[in-house]
Amino acid sequence: MRRLFALSLVLSCFGCVTAKPKPKPEPEPVLQPAEVVRQTIESAFKAVEQGDGDKLETLFTDDALVLGLGPSDTWTGGTVIGDRSRQALLPIGLAGDTVKFEDSRIVVGLTDGDDAAWAFDLPKVTTTHKGKSDVWLPRITMHLVRVFEKWKIDALHVSLAVPDALVFAPDATKKLVAPADVTNDRSPDSDQLVGVARRSLDDYGVKLDRTSERAEFVQLGTSAAEVFIGGKAFKDLIKPQLGAIKKAGYTWKIDGNLRVKLAPNGRSGWAAAIVVQRSGSGKKAQTFPAFRYLWTLVEEGGVWNISSEHQSLAVKEDLRDPATDEQLKTWQATRDLAEKTMAKSRSGKADAPKKKSEPAADEKKPDEKKEDIGAW
Repeated sequence: MRRLFALSLVLSCFGCVTAKPKPKPEPEPVLQPAEVVRQTIESAFKAVEQGDGDKLETLFTDDALVLGLGPSDTWTGGTVIGDRSRQALLPIGLAGDTVKFEDSRIVVGLTDGDDAAWAFDLPKVTTTHKGKSDVWLPRITMHLVRVFEKWKIDALHVSLAVPDALVFAPDATKKLVAPADVTNDRSPDSDQLVGVARRSLDDYGVKLDRTSERAEFVQLGTSAAEVFIGGKAFKDLIKPQLGAIKKAGYTWKIDGNLRVKLAPNGRSGWAAAIVVQRSGSGKKAQTFPAFRYLWTLVEEGGVWNISSEHQSLAVKEDLRDPATDEQLKTWQATRDLAEKTMAKSRSGKADAPKKKSEPAADEKKPDEKKEDIGAW
């Protein structure tokens, strides 16, 4: 009887169906820093589409600067940005208006250490108001910093292109009024950024010399045609024209304050100001409408260079026109170039800043000194 019981126990054990172990959850993919930055910006776009000002506020630092479309759209501080955003986005929830970001190609440039970044995008945006749809082509540049494990925007510039015919018209300064000024705040140890910003306005040659050759560089002028992507390509284009540019007799001067912010890593930052362009002298002197200016800057091999430059005129709502077919064609070509640049930055093949190597002993020049551009 005992043998039978033992045998049945053994057989029952062999016959037991062992539960399959639960599959281990797949580890979440580790995203490259540039992709995390891109997702942060996409979250901001999504918040705008959803009319979610609360979400938008969380994506900015407490001391962030936003330069918008209208003359009064100069916002400082996360809370102010949140309040203004909620007001601006109110029609999306109440009136049934819609905003849709389309064909976005966010290009991201990172500093050494991957804890600060600049970015630009030239999306197509479709808005719907009272059943009528319009297409817009905003130009967007920004600077971001990593705060613990999250990326936040500490400077944002959004603009619409303005035709040169309006800028150079006799009554231009009456229609295109000066935008609200920035504050005069400057981070400690930001003298080099101040110097580059001021000197690049005083001397186009300095501006060209201090342009980063990174593929993620962009310069956006006030007109639709003034879009230049890639620092090396920009230099190659402008260098042959430098003499003519200087002879043209235009001057650019800061009209008011200069706000400068150095990233916590000390290798990236931005500067913002209102700038006035003039030409001629005496009776032939001409002053053009004041415009907003946002530079982002990056330290490369001990030298501070411009990684993006965004100029824009403040445009009142009654002067804003949707994109024309001709503008959409120009935008398409520019967007394709931005897409190629974005693909390079995603794969890590975009031009990275080159670190200066130490020269051999017999190559050193004892009298050679690194230029200190200083605070002008």
